[in-house]
Amino acid sequence: MKLDKRPEIARFAANPPADVRLFLFYGADEASARASAASLFSALAGSEDTEKVHLSPANLKDSPSKLADEGAAISMFGGKRVCWVEPIAGAGANQVIAAAEALLEAGRVDNPAILIAGDLKPTHALVKLVQASKAGAALRFYAPSARDAEAAVKAMCAEMGLEPTRSALLRLTETALASQAVAEQELRKYALYLGATPETPQPLEDETLDLLGAAFAEAAFGTLVDGVLGGRPKTAIREQGRLTAEGKVAVAQTRALLRRLHQILDLNGAKPPGQSASAYLDSLGRRIFWKDKPALAAQMDLWPLADAERALDRLSFLEAKLKSSGSVNGDVRAAQEFLALARRGQQRRQRNLR
Repeated sequence: MKLDKRPEIARFAANPPADVRLFLFYGADEASARASAASLFSALAGSEDTEKVHLSPANLKDSPSKLADEGAAISMFGGKRVCWVEPIAGAGANQVIAAAEALLEAGRVDNPAILIAGDLKPTHALVKLVQASKAGAALRFYAPSARDAEAAVKAMCAEMGLEPTRSALLRLTETALASQAVAEQELRKYALYLGATPETPQPLEDETLDLLGAAFAEAAFGTLVDGVLGGRPKTAIREQGRLTAEGKVAVAQTRALLRRLHQILDLNGAKPPGQSASAYLDSLGRRIFWKDKPALAAQMDLWPLADAERALDRLSFLEAKLKSSGSVNGDVRAAQEFLALARRGQQRRQRNLR
């Protein structure tokens, strides 16, 4: 199966066919591909507890049957399992072909697999294999044009009950061109703040973007972000305490970390294999603010794709807990999670220095 139009991909990801067991997300717009893959994972999980099994091309190269084995395995937690394979770029795409073929040809498969690839050519053997199979779906994401990004923002606004002014729409379109996942997260924040729903739409103006926008948040939470994702536990805990004392709630702190993790995932996913994070950020020119580049490059090194995905899952779970009406001791819960992530980053940073 082959899909390359955004509306049909969105419908497919929201309601995936039961007979498809392998989903390949690829194309120049990796940020949108990753966001769509996350939506698909949520649809596959449904209301059940679902275990995300992280695998790399190297894992599958050494053991081509592993993907099929995982597809037939029973979760130790009793719920569903979904295999998540990345980063598939360059030689990595060739390393997963045998494993993908084994999964597509296997007998019984209860656990599907999601593959996140880079900008593969449509003639690549992996793409041809998946789209030729009735049990596979190859979903291609072309680089978005300004018109595509604006249309996506308009659709998300309509879904959330937001009516942006022309000026606000242009600013949101710029965000979507860089990362649709970040744009969606920002819009959900605006909708919550304004009390907007499809039934009771609310105007979205520049003033709201200035008050709640990511740029403002990054300035306020920058030291916390660097402490947690830069692997500096003392800085993380000190800054978390300071922000809490100033009235900046744990949910806002968590969202700042989620925004940076989305950015790290997008950048590491698009970075050519073998190129340093610093060199890649330099190649992006003005797309990344020059003052942010040193810290961001260091964080990209500390949080490769699989680790960043796990951190994103943990913080998303934390955000949901903090927002739930029954959540108590939110600041303590957030501090514990931030400290755990900062210590993991510190361990990686120390290993990198050896």
